[in-house]
Amino acid sequence: MNIAIIGAGAAGLAAASVLQRTQSVTLFEQQSVVGGLWQTADNFKHTALYPSLRSNLPAGLMAFLDFPFQHHLIPPLEGDYPGPAAVAAYLQAYANHHQLTNKIQFNSDVTRILPINKTQWLIELADRPAQVFDAVIVCNGHYTQPNRPVIEGSTESALKISHAKDYINPDPFRGQRVLVWGSKASGMDLVREISTTAEQVYWCGHDAGRDALVRDKSNVSIHQDPVRLHRDDIQLTGGDHLTAVDQMLLCTGYQYQFPFLDDALIRVEDNLVHGLHQHILLAKRPTLAFIGLPYLVIPFPLFQIQSQWLNAVFTGQLQLPEAPQLIALSDAAVARHLAKPAEPRHFHRLGPDQLTYLAHLIESAALAPLPDTFLARLKAVHEIKLAHPQDFRAIELPTQTFLDPQPA
Repeated sequence: MNIAIIGAGAAGLAAASVLQRTQSVTLFEQQSVVGGLWQTADNFKHTALYPSLRSNLPAGLMAFLDFPFQHHLIPPLEGDYPGPAAVAAYLQAYANHHQLTNKIQFNSDVTRILPINKTQWLIELADRPAQVFDAVIVCNGHYTQPNRPVIEGSTESALKISHAKDYINPDPFRGQRVLVWGSKASGMDLVREISTTAEQVYWCGHDAGRDALVRDKSNVSIHQDPVRLHRDDIQLTGGDHLTAVDQMLLCTGYQYQFPFLDDALIRVEDNLVHGLHQHILLAKRPTLAFIGLPYLVIPFPLFQIQSQWLNAVFTGQLQLPEAPQLIALSDAAVARHLAKPAEPRHFHRLGPDQLTYLAHLIESAALAPLPDTFLARLKAVHEIKLAHPQDFRAIELPTQTFLDPQPA
């Protein structure tokens, strides 16, 4: 098969490294270098990253399963948790190791992807002729379009509201009273960082246990979600009010966006991508696939295993049902999720279910099991974060568990 891969970030590189062994692959990358999200050539403007960011996973756990993270790429001050430049360098090294660069068409703006018959796809590009492929794998990431929840009264309020994607450093918040909304990784990191310059930080959200993450921050207080903006105050869930707030920073995540796919082909509602088998394969057209949609996961290894599963499908090693049954399976998975108390937009949030998901992909496609070293590292990091939620990056990792072999 002749396969197009959209994006040369971590997911695209993982897909290419696996599929090039059995198929012909071409990657389309809108930037001039590999790395996707982790490239910050525009000084962190228009990215989900910021200068002080460090991975919330140690290099030894976040690395691809077949290519250890070379520690010489990480500046000493970053310790075991690399920043954007180190991860970008690692991804370039990975592309070099797998000889992927000559398969990438850089500075490629994919404007439209559409089926042209039952077996082929047309890739339309902004500044060059369209190209035809037998299959398409979408790896465009999901940290581009900010999720900006609409709060009642926001159109009448004069409160300055920005998103974590706009954040670069805490200087604009100096001496101010700041509401930070969002409880996940970026929320925790930015609450702590902004507290170094702000007069007061109100950390709003609905996740339990946030107080343990900021016990050492006397100017941070914990609150529920904002529900309405008034002229002089902000109403929270439960009826409490915050007054004299100067700015609000949204750490409310991002939305899946596929501007090059017609709505008739793929449907996204409340950040739930409908019609996918195993979060990967479009059930009604199983030569269109997505790598990297699940979140709250260990991403790079997950990208690899998803790609290996997809390769098993494309080579015939894994025989899937016909499209009508795949559609039924996909619809049933969505229905099970919607029957839970969880919100629709959390369908692709795996969290503690990621190992079960990976085990299913591995078993169904007869893939190699997850390495014992990966599972041991995952367990060790989980225990460190539970014991040291505020400063887990400063805790020394168990040396024997994180001893890497040299790349093959």
